[in-house]
Amino acid sequence: MNEVRSAILRNLALSAEGTTSGQIAKDLGANYQTVFRHLQDLEDLGLVKADAGQQRQGQRVLYRLDKAARDVALAAYAQYLDGR
Repeated sequence: MNEVRSAILRNLALSAEGTTSGQIAKDLGANYQTVFRHLQDLEDLGLVKADAGQQRQGQRVLYRLDKAARDVALAAYAQYLDGR
C-alpha cells in the first residue's frame, strides 16, 4: 500500500468525528493536492466516506474512515498475500 494512503487512513482512524483534507495535509506535513487526490481515490474504493454530495466546491467536507470496509479490504489483501 502507498505510504501516503496508509498515513491518511491512520489519520482518519484517529479522527472518529471526521476531519478535512486540509487538516490531514497539515497533520502529515504533506501537499494538500496530493492528500486530496488520495482521499478521492480512497473514497472511490469505499474506504473513506465524505459528508458532502457531488457539489463540493466552497464546502467544508469532512472525511471519515469506513472501518468495516477497511477490515474487508485488509482481509482480502491478506488472502492475496497468502496466495489465495
